Amino acid sequence: MTSEELANAIKTSVDAVQSRILGVGKDQYDYGDTQTFEKMTISELIDWALEEANDQIAYAVMLRIRLTRLKRELKKAFTV
Repeated sequence: MTSEELANAIKTSVDAVQSRILGVGKDQYDYGDTQTFEKMTISELIDWALEEANDQIAYAVMLRIRLTRLKRELKKAFTV
């Protein structure tokens, strides 16, 4: 992968994030001139961030499970 290819892959990811912000995120968190996180108290923001951290842990474990299964299947497929 070239540096340009890596940069393009990163741009694609950022584009997907922007699309989410302007789509479902706008429906859920947009108050016209402010976003939900801007209206939260510090305590609410910390609670929200902790919930998000929990979600990230769950997603990481789910991804690890799937990658482990994929690795096992690839090993079977390419081992003589």
